[in-house]
Amino acid sequence: MSARFDTVAIFVACVFLGGAGFVGTGSVFAQSDETEVSAIDREIDAEVQDARRVDLNSSDLGASSLAAIVKVARKCERHERREEAADLLHLAGKVCRKLIENGDAAPPAPQSIAIFTAAASSLNQQGRYSDAFGWLASAAKLDADSSASLRIGEALLATASGLLDDGDLESSESGYRLAVEELAKARSGEKPLATARLGLAWTMVMRANAANDESMIQDALAATNAFIEGHPGHEDSSSALLLKLSCVTRLGDSEAATTVQDKVLLDHPQSVAACEILKSECSWQLPLASLRPAIRRHLLANNEFIGDSPAVGANLSVLACGLLVAAAEGHPSAEATYSVALAVSDQAGDASTHVLEELQSVGHDAAASRIAIDWLSARDAAAVSTSLAQMQKQAGVLVTTGVREAASRWAGRNGDWSVLAMAAEDEQGLFDARDDEAAIDEAVRRGRSLHVERLFAEALLQTGKSGQSLKLWEHIVDSGGADDFPTLLRTAEAAVAAGSVTTASKRIAAAQASGGRVSTQVALTDLLAASLEIRQLRFDRGRALLEQVVRSTESGADLRGRAQWMIGETFFMQEKFSEAIAAYRQVEAIGDSDEWTAAALVQAGKSFEQLGRTREATVCYSTLVSRFGQSRHATGARRRLAAMTTSDPESNTMRR
Repeated sequence: MSARFDTVAIFVACVFLGGAGFVGTGSVFAQSDETEVSAIDREIDAEVQDARRVDLNSSDLGASSLAAIVKVARKCERHERREEAADLLHLAGKVCRKLIENGDAAPPAPQSIAIFTAAASSLNQQGRYSDAFGWLASAAKLDADSSASLRIGEALLATASGLLDDGDLESSESGYRLAVEELAKARSGEKPLATARLGLAWTMVMRANAANDESMIQDALAATNAFIEGHPGHEDSSSALLLKLSCVTRLGDSEAATTVQDKVLLDHPQSVAACEILKSECSWQLPLASLRPAIRRHLLANNEFIGDSPAVGANLSVLACGLLVAAAEGHPSAEATYSVALAVSDQAGDASTHVLEELQSVGHDAAASRIAIDWLSARDAAAVSTSLAQMQKQAGVLVTTGVREAASRWAGRNGDWSVLAMAAEDEQGLFDARDDEAAIDEAVRRGRSLHVERLFAEALLQTGKSGQSLKLWEHIVDSGGADDFPTLLRTAEAAVAAGSVTTASKRIAAAQASGGRVSTQVALTDLLAASLEIRQLRFDRGRALLEQVVRSTESGADLRGRAQWMIGETFFMQEKFSEAIAAYRQVEAIGDSDEWTAAALVQAGKSFEQLGRTREATVCYSTLVSRFGQSRHATGARRRLAAMTTSDPESNTMRR
């Protein structure tokens, strides 16, 4: 090697490798005024132009040309002209490569590596990752010591990451692969080597998944295992296990997939990877029995983490499964966590409905009732746990409208009217005026919709609290604006049961106006109007309305049967027992409901008793018990049978 190159090479090395010291001298360019800045810019412009004129094919190309280009590149960096610096260092790389090809003037390997890695670093900053990778690949071909290999490897990490971000998976994989090789040679970069191996595994999995190529998936799995086995305590071990899970799942190895999942849950229970597994394994539509034991244990043991986690803390499937497991296995604290989390997250109420129905289907009725009552009562969790109260505070509600409706519907379907009635009586502000903003906000916070209020009103009516029910129905209609026929009809029913005659008449008229001339709706309002007439002891007028319903073939058999039974009741109340018996006898022929037939039998029996015809009464009660033993009227019939001691052989005219 010529002495001429040695001198220049030293200069290049000082300029390049000692660049940090050189930057310090940049203070001579302190910008005192615009004139000086302009002069510096013009000077740099000229130097950049001169540097770019280098001819790569010139016989004069040598180390001095390389040194001059590097010097101007450094000057550009000091004055924040980084794009030009990157261009010039890119050019410096070309000159260096040409000198290496020429052989005679080739810079020593350390200096060449320094130039290539510097060019790559500058190009990386400009997002020119493909160009950067080219120079790092060139540097890797040279004879490098361990420190140089470390520099090359670390630069390759930045380049490969940039290529990955750009979507160039193939080049990114090559970059990470080369980084692994260089960092393995360095033997002093454990952390960078782990990063390179993980990056390689990641890009290989992505490429394999995109190509759906089994051999590529196998290779990606091998790369992933290399990271997992080589760096067992690494902070990204859980992420690597997710990559492995992806590979074995695509290869159809369900046993291996389960093993990987269980390892994540056991070794990294509170990781993003564990959350991802929960999201993949849990579905609020799945039956409880489908959840694997490992998933169940994890949901119970980590309930607080899951409830607070941004990844799954609002995931309805995970929360629903957690609540199912906690309720079924008797884990109170986990049940409380999941119950509150689901209550403030489930906007539609579908997941909550599934939880209640699934618990009931597997025999955990008590747990379902307990959870439904918690949701129905819209309890403030502050009395249970500050973290749960914080969950409610962040959501801005104690329970969503969807969840409260789900609990209310569930209670109604199961006939738990007493539970609903108790919730209604305890409900804050239920009967208060609600046209001010504070009242509206409180109703929203408690998840109390018009539908929930309807169910509360129905429960109060079903449990005999007619006065409270009427007050609530009137709130729903007058303040809530409900004007549908079913709501107006129930309001009228409550008014007939507990309101004044004037109020009842007004509410019946509103229902009649809403129903129009639809036959069934006309029949229903006629039944109410008849009940109001009967309440006023105007039996003939009541019977006339009931007979209209019976004669209307479009009213429906059930309504006609009910009307006929009510006709019998009017006679019974007037103590016209023979007429009552005649009316009760027609109920089954007119209607098709066991309910009204059973009611007619028990009332006919009472009428026969009043006439002293105990044998016929006995037959009525016996027929009722025999045919409708599950009816609510059967208990009374059995009690009357037991009390009757007659053995009168008189034939019974109601025998069927």
